[in-house]
Amino acid sequence: MRLTAAATNIATIHGVFARQAAQTPDAVAVIGRTGSLTYAELDGRSNKLARHLHDLGIQHGALVGITVERSPDVIVALLAILKAGAAYVPFDPAYPSGSLRVMMQDSQPSAIISHASATNVIGVASSCDIPIIPVTSDLPYSVTADAPAPAKAIGPNDLAYVMYTSGSTGHPKGVMIPHRGVVRLVRDNDYADFAQTEVFLHLAPLTFDASTFEVWGALLNGATLAIVDAMQPSLDEIAEAIDRFGVTTMWLTAGLFHLMVDHKLDALRPLRQLLAGGDVLSPSHVRKALQALPTCRLINGYGPTENTTFTCCYSIPPTHQDGRPIPIGMPINYTDVHVLDEDFRPVTAGEVGQLCTGGHGVALGYLNRQDLTERTFVADPFSGRPGSLMYLTGDLVRRRSDGNFEFLGRMDRQVKINGKRIELEEIEEALRQFGPVRDAVTVVRTPDGATKQIAAYVTAEPGQTPTVQALRAHMCSRLPSYMIPNVFAVMDAFPLLPSGKVDRNMLPTPTMSPPGVDKPASLPRDDLERTLAAIWQSVLGTKTINVGENFFDMGGNSLQLIEVHEGIRQKLDCKLEIIELFRFPCIRALAEHLSGATTARTAPPDGQHRTMRHRNTMSAMRKSVSFRQTAIEPGSS
Repeated sequence: MRLTAAATNIATIHGVFARQAAQTPDAVAVIGRTGSLTYAELDGRSNKLARHLHDLGIQHGALVGITVERSPDVIVALLAILKAGAAYVPFDPAYPSGSLRVMMQDSQPSAIISHASATNVIGVASSCDIPIIPVTSDLPYSVTADAPAPAKAIGPNDLAYVMYTSGSTGHPKGVMIPHRGVVRLVRDNDYADFAQTEVFLHLAPLTFDASTFEVWGALLNGATLAIVDAMQPSLDEIAEAIDRFGVTTMWLTAGLFHLMVDHKLDALRPLRQLLAGGDVLSPSHVRKALQALPTCRLINGYGPTENTTFTCCYSIPPTHQDGRPIPIGMPINYTDVHVLDEDFRPVTAGEVGQLCTGGHGVALGYLNRQDLTERTFVADPFSGRPGSLMYLTGDLVRRRSDGNFEFLGRMDRQVKINGKRIELEEIEEALRQFGPVRDAVTVVRTPDGATKQIAAYVTAEPGQTPTVQALRAHMCSRLPSYMIPNVFAVMDAFPLLPSGKVDRNMLPTPTMSPPGVDKPASLPRDDLERTLAAIWQSVLGTKTINVGENFFDMGGNSLQLIEVHEGIRQKLDCKLEIIELFRFPCIRALAEHLSGATTARTAPPDGQHRTMRHRNTMSAMRKSVSFRQTAIEPGSS
């Protein structure tokens, strides 16, 4: 077992890339629907932009923001930022202005590189007096294409990027990842094959640390990075990208893995390796995938953002038939793992303890949060390396007799939904900031036994009666869509334990559709509406559907909307882009759109506040459509 980090020559991200570009200059580095870039072209263009950043005053150690649309332009920008001696901070244009403002005020980036259509990011940046550098494939700067990047004394312990995650104090926290963490993730590691012949699919947004594996796993090893050109790709679009680009390696969240296995299993057959994780994998889906994909290596990947994407990985044996949860495996190279009790003493094999991790992947801490950094990043007493830190994950595990680690749950109230880490306390704090709300409690429920959904319970100030509509609108203006509760319930008082704390086990199970105070029930009028309602019912796991209700108000999420799209594709003979489901999020409006009885309106009249939550996502998705039409660069999303 590799439980101790081995000595290694750790370098910088851009240093490894430059050596790779020199070795394989003509190899395809990035490919998309409209073209490709070789390693030499990517190196030259990033040098050019790095020189421009330097001329603009971007200094060693500066932070540079970047919008998260997947495109070759963004890959050029990532390399250029690092070559300029700075670190990148990804911002998602789908986030509400309130969240973006908190992150920008915390990180104080020297500039933000953004497409002009990311109006939400640009607007917030402008109000914070942050300069905007436009993304353009022409890069019309006053230097030649082969100008070398400015020399910067960057080392493996220098900051490479800051990635924000949900925070238990009510504000997101920025995890500071050094160059060594990324290089350790994708170089000299055997949990996956990083050969030059691999084609990695770039599917994750840059705000999700799976993108670190995708982008740098390809570009630091001479492989090809294939970019999906849709912000919210459908299952069909993912399948088409695998086929078009000859993808051999990809990473999927557990939820998306389950959908692909259920609906697009044949599309996965070309893969040589498939990594999945971010949540517990379904043993039945794993068995189905193993049986159908005998030549594909299936890997369960586990790790917090604070330890650079992966800490442990488990290559699932082709003969796996065990109905127990899939283990998270053993530590990847240059990674230390210890299972400790509450006094930080190692427990014996089979005993439950907290997983604590050290080695080259450990982050530098949290940006501007020395207090929190000191609580969760502690001196590593096991490494023997002066100054080494150990990260306390808060995850409960035990080591099995075969040496593999098994994930058992959390020590706190942190949850993961569709691969995204969520601190329930942050949601509760946002609810309490709404004037009519006195107190708030959130829990995660699985009404269908599989899909996790956030249920929010509030009590009101005297004389106040907050509606579901008002609560949802308030939350949509403050938190990313994946953190918006699926259902809300207003209570007179919370059930309490003898200690006076809220008894979360005694909270009532709310209905998945909001109470009828929002609008009267509306039943299907014709066969098309009945067919759509049946699809909605199947996906949402409910017996009744109000055809005038917004899909997201009924407890739906973006992953389930992908499943709705697949159901419509299978049952109705019509061509439907997934963006249209965001534009017409209720059955009646969608049915009218499909039947040609309506113009392209953006939402039913009574649903404006409910589509606020996804307005920026729609804008970004329209941007990707425009990108395909104008062919600014190969591939986008």
